[in-house]
Amino acid sequence: MSKVVLITGCSSGFGYITAKYLAKRGLTVIPSVRKKSDLAKLPNTVLLDVTWSQLKINRFIDSVIEKYGRVDVLINNAGYGHYSPLENITDLDAKKQFETNFFGPLKVIRAVLPQMKKKGGLIINVSSLLGLFVIPSLGIYSASKYSLEAYSAALRLELQKNNIHVTVINPDRFATSFGHQEKPTGSDPILFARLIEKILNSDHPKDRYLVGKESIPISILLSLPLFIREAVFKKMFSRV
Repeated sequence: MSKVVLITGCSSGFGYITAKYLAKRGLTVIPSVRKKSDLAKLPNTVLLDVTWSQLKINRFIDSVIEKYGRVDVLINNAGYGHYSPLENITDLDAKKQFETNFFGPLKVIRAVLPQMKKKGGLIINVSSLLGLFVIPSLGIYSASKYSLEAYSAALRLELQKNNIHVTVINPDRFATSFGHQEKPTGSDPILFARLIEKILNSDHPKDRYLVGKESIPISILLSLPLFIREAVFKKMFSRV
């Protein structure tokens, strides 16, 4: 039987493209969206808002398992970036950012774990390069992704005995509607979908994957000593 793959945040961008791509390759894909108006975009699409209560998300996962028998792969893709200097961030802004980017994945994972622990599985958390370093005006977004990074690392260690692997993907700038770009620029989103396919076909997925045109120079930069990295970032963003 084909793998059953549940993907959050499929109304556009990575989620939409990946769901469409994987379905064409014979996987049983369950795309989820948070707006009823987006339900008709892809086959098998279901309604899931990751900011729902834990109880409501548990019931949602139960309904998916009842229909499809299991969830082999969970891709936590839903997310957004709040753009603002930190001094202007309100408590409400910060809470909304964390509710979607951090607590959302946490709640969906919590709901799917009892079933995954029986037969194993794969959890893919979509982070960002900004979960590895920060830039001005996206500090609260980075904070939410840094939290997701730490959570994923701890979860990976805790679930090894259950044959559940936790993988993090760190995309760079892609040509999607993320951030409400008027003219999206960056890497082709199909690269992200192909990477997901590669991970799903791997017997031993890596703990982390960087993806996009800027991923190689960024990975080199991140390997340098802290004082060098800070000097480079200071020069890059001194005029921002």
